[in-house]
Amino acid sequence: MRNPQKAGELTDLPNVVIMPLDLMNPEQIRETSQKALGEYDVDVLFNNAGYGMMGPFEKLPEKEIRKLFDTDVIGTMLVTQQFIPHFKERKGGAILTTTSLAGTIALPRDGAYGAAKRAQQGMVESLYYELKPFGVKAAAMIPGGTNTNFQTPINILDGYEEPAARQREYLLDGNAAFPGPEEAAVAVWTAVNDGKDQVNYPTDSVCQKLYDQYQGMDVEDFKIYFYDRVFGGEEK
Repeated sequence: MRNPQKAGELTDLPNVVIMPLDLMNPEQIRETSQKALGEYDVDVLFNNAGYGMMGPFEKLPEKEIRKLFDTDVIGTMLVTQQFIPHFKERKGGAILTTTSLAGTIALPRDGAYGAAKRAQQGMVESLYYELKPFGVKAAAMIPGGTNTNFQTPINILDGYEEPAARQREYLLDGNAAFPGPEEAAVAVWTAVNDGKDQVNYPTDSVCQKLYDQYQGMDVEDFKIYFYDRVFGGEEK
C-alpha cells in the first residue's frame, strides 16, 4: 500500500504482509512486485488502488488529470506487466482490476475519471484474449456507487448541482445509501473461484441492474434516456 504506516488493524491479521507500493513510483512498483513474486507463489493479482475526480471537464486541473492517469492507468498497467510472466509460467491464476461503472457508462462530470476507467477496461478486455491460452483469468470488477472511505479530492459542481443530485438519485436506484464493500468482497471472491469464462463482474445488485439496463439498450437510446432523466431534457 502507498502508506504502510496507515495499515492499522491490517497488520494484526494472520497471513497478511504489508508492502510499500506507490503507483506513481515505477521503481518501487518493480521492486515491490519482484519482492512479492520472489517470496510467494502469487495466484491472484487484484488491482484495486485508485484516484477519484469529478467535475465539469473544462474545470478539471491539468495537474490532477495527470495524477489520475498516472495512478489509475499507468500505475495499474506497470504493476500488471510485472506479474504477467509469473502467471503465464504457472499456467493459472487471475488478474482482477477494479474499473467502474463510469468506465462503461460515460456520465456527466466523469470525463477524466471515466476515461481512465475505460482505459483500464480496455486493458482487461485485451488481457482476456492474451492470457486465456495460458489458463489465466483477466476480469474487471465493476462497482457503481459504493459506501467506502474512497476519497474524491476533486469534486466540482459549478452549476451542475441539480443534475448531480439527479445523477446520484439514479445511481442509488431507490436506496437510501450506496451498497457497502461487503457485496464487492463477495463479487471478488466469486470472480476468483467461480471457474467461469467471464470478464465483467458488477460488484453489487444495484450496479448489476444499471449495467444490464445499459447493455440492454441501444447506446444512442440510453444517452437520450439518461439526458432526460438527469437534465430534464433542457438545453442551455
